[in-house]
Amino acid sequence: MRVLVIHPPMSIARDFIDYPHVSNLGAAQLAAVLATEHDVQLVDAFALPGSSLEWREDGRAHLGAPTDEVLRACGDADVAVVITTPFHRPPHRDDVLASILEGLSMPIVLADAYQSGQHYVEVPTLLEAYPEASAWVKYEAELTLPMLLREGIPAGVHVGERPDLATLPLPAWDRLDLKAYWTFHRRFQRNLGRGASAFPLGARTIPLVTSRGCPFVCVHCSSNPDRHAGAPKTQRRFSEAHLEGQLQQLKSLGADTAYVLDELINVRKSHFNAFLRLVADADLRFEVPNGFRADYLEPRHFARMRGRVTTVSVSAESGSDRVVRDVVDKQLDLGAIRRAAENAHRAGVPLLIHYMIGLPGETAAEVNETLSFALELWDLYRATPAVQYATPLPGTQLAAKSASLPVVDDWGPQFQRAPSGTSLDDDTLRLFMRTFRHRLRESRGPQKLIMNVTYVCNNHCTFCAVGTRTQVDGHPTRQREILDKYRRHGVELVDFDGGEPTLNPELVPLIRHARRIGYQRINVTTNGRLCAYEDFAKKLVTSGLTTLLFSVHGPDFKSHAREVGVAEAFDQTVGGIRHCVAHKPEGVDLGMNVTLTKTNYEKLPQLAQLAWDLGLRWLNIQFLTPFGRATTRFAPKTEDAAAVTRALIDDWHERIKIQVINLPWCYLPGYEQYLAGDAAKLARHMVFVNNESVNLADYLAARRVKKEECASCAYACFCSGFYELDDAPEPPWLVTPESLLKRTDPKLEAR
Repeated sequence: MRVLVIHPPMSIARDFIDYPHVSNLGAAQLAAVLATEHDVQLVDAFALPGSSLEWREDGRAHLGAPTDEVLRACGDADVAVVITTPFHRPPHRDDVLASILEGLSMPIVLADAYQSGQHYVEVPTLLEAYPEASAWVKYEAELTLPMLLREGIPAGVHVGERPDLATLPLPAWDRLDLKAYWTFHRRFQRNLGRGASAFPLGARTIPLVTSRGCPFVCVHCSSNPDRHAGAPKTQRRFSEAHLEGQLQQLKSLGADTAYVLDELINVRKSHFNAFLRLVADADLRFEVPNGFRADYLEPRHFARMRGRVTTVSVSAESGSDRVVRDVVDKQLDLGAIRRAAENAHRAGVPLLIHYMIGLPGETAAEVNETLSFALELWDLYRATPAVQYATPLPGTQLAAKSASLPVVDDWGPQFQRAPSGTSLDDDTLRLFMRTFRHRLRESRGPQKLIMNVTYVCNNHCTFCAVGTRTQVDGHPTRQREILDKYRRHGVELVDFDGGEPTLNPELVPLIRHARRIGYQRINVTTNGRLCAYEDFAKKLVTSGLTTLLFSVHGPDFKSHAREVGVAEAFDQTVGGIRHCVAHKPEGVDLGMNVTLTKTNYEKLPQLAQLAWDLGLRWLNIQFLTPFGRATTRFAPKTEDAAAVTRALIDDWHERIKIQVINLPWCYLPGYEQYLAGDAAKLARHMVFVNNESVNLADYLAARRVKKEECASCAYACFCSGFYELDDAPEPPWLVTPESLLKRTDPKLEAR
């Protein structure tokens, strides 16, 4: 019999899941099986000269060769076996697949040709959507379809039986134009427009599976059609000899990367160990986009995968033990996720960890457990968190538990991108996600060195965080050495602070040194009094700094003097600002710092007006940090100061850049874009005058406390809690610059 096996093109949503670009594995495997009995032609829409990804006007993408090119490639046959995949929009009639079926003139059989690893959609009405076909073989087809062909292809739906994997030939990749296939992969990656992938296609990638099925039954997963067919939830594995044959086949065909689509490749250690040895023998890279069981990964596995995989992926699903156990039904100890993160970090292997929020019955506090767990492993080990909304897919237990909700059956365009109403209300879940992403962006930001160049100061601010320290300058040689050290570690941002940094005669030389060795952004925070001398002001703003912030704590001499303890300070500071505005070169930004106290917070609107009148277009509003002299004696009532701040933002946000520092987010709901929480300081390293060093976020968090209401707050993952201002001690611990840098940059351990 002449059999035409077609892997058709498809339309995919922008937010597709899984890996449609390698869905042709089932066609290649089925064609190899049928070729043992029949004359087989394999036509793959991914392996023709015109194969590509092209975006359509409706927002979907056409994946594969144009329909007419596919049909032209099809020869005469007695029957056409057309492969259907989850990407063909079941239960909808996909216009691309329909155009292929309409163009065929022979009997048509639809076949899932399921291999493993891709999600599966149970659609009993598929033949109703495609009346051009007379039969449909669900699930695995290698055993059932040959029998149907011998029987004359009985019409209707046929449940594919599971074949003995030992009897299967190698996939028929040699029947395809692999050069065209690999060109398609390059076009796919280029036109997709998503940037770098955690599981990229190599220059010459071919997909494979080393096993089929999964012994686990997680609530959200629809990957294993065995659960639909009533078969045992088991995993069948190819023999070591078959694995070796597959990998050697790929090598002989010129492939450089194996795209391994197993649902779980490392369920049995002996099988996984054999794969790692054989893929090394074949000298192939490999990607495992469906990931690994974290509790079956050992340090030796990471060592063997280093340099052969781009990313190792594991799934925690939640950071709450109750949710993992009782909701997701995942037999997993979260300690295994932590060990995997630590072991991957030590081995220098990038790790991706999957999480979900919005699961049925999940509380806000449990959402925070997940986000906190994800961020902790990111901060400690740089284990990248992939947090998504729980989405009820057809055929999953999650869909059954969410029976009152619409099931996502189009695999996009909103899949995992929007809440599905499974637990908390959608707006609350969006706020959790928005806060989490904000926090993650901040901790991914560039590292900054904050150097206190002196504790000498000509003001005596009531709230000064370092006001209790001995007034001495830092040692210039040692400070240059510190600048050099942090720059060697890749730090490009530096703040020079004090005390009053302009009173250190080495400030300008330090700025010039920092610029000379490659710091890109250099800030100085000053009271500006020395800038009342115009020559000094000109020398400072042209020294190489990029930003200059002036500390002003009252809009007139009387109120400013009350805060800084010097009567003449206001006139000198204002004069200094005017000189700096007059002489600043292009590209240097000037701003104002205001620290709110009991006696000045109500004057914040006048301070904003003063900044504007002086030509400053940047205003930092700082709430007290409980160090040095900053205690409840000087702190305003937080609610009152926050209300004044909110009104100021409303009035001035279109004219001045505003940032609010050291205020818990719950005081300014809806104003998140203006808030800089402690998390923003995760990559900030403060070096004191005596060369002691601290991580700024930890330094500040030492005086934060979490209250009962924080457990369920949607801002919790970004906020360290409330400051305790009853007293203001110095922190009890100090660490070295090297250990702090390692805390946020795991690559430094190898240096």
